[in-house]
Amino acid sequence: MDNKMIVWTALMLSGVIFSGCLGGTYGRLNGDPDITRAFSQYQMIPGYHYYYVGRASTPYAIVGIKDGYVFISKFWEPIELGSSQFRKLVGRVYGSGSSSPKGAKIVSPDGDLVGYWFSTATRATIEFKPDKRVIVYSPYSPGSRSSFLH
Repeated sequence: MDNKMIVWTALMLSGVIFSGCLGGTYGRLNGDPDITRAFSQYQMIPGYHYYYVGRASTPYAIVGIKDGYVFISKFWEPIELGSSQFRKLVGRVYGSGSSSPKGAKIVSPDGDLVGYWFSTATRATIEFKPDKRVIVYSPYSPGSRSSFLH
C-alpha cells in the first residue's frame, strides 16, 4: 500500500469517527398537504405535544412532537392540549396574510416520523441528539425565502 492510500484511509476513518462524536444529526421536513389540512381544521393529533415559537399574536411556527421524544427548547412555548389557544395560534401564524402556512412531517435522519410542522417558513434546522432528544430551531430569518426540503 502506498503512502497516499494510507493517508487517505486515515483521513476517511478520522472523519467518520469525528462525526460520530458530535452527538447530533439532522432531520428534515417533508411537505404534506394532509398535515396542512389537519392544522387548517384545528386538529391536534393525539400522542403529540404541541409548541409554538414567536409571539402568541404572530407565531412563526407550530410543531407537534411525538410522545417519547424529549423536545429541547429555549424559545418554544407549550400549547395546552384541547385548549382554544391552538385554534387562535393556527389562525395567526406569521405571514398567513401574504402566503399560506404549510404543513410538513418532521422526519428523523433514520426516516422515522417524529412530529408535525405548520408555518409559512418551509425550512428548518432539526437536530437529533442521543436519547431521543430533539431540537427544532426557530424558522425566523428576516428576509429569507425557502422551500420544502425533500
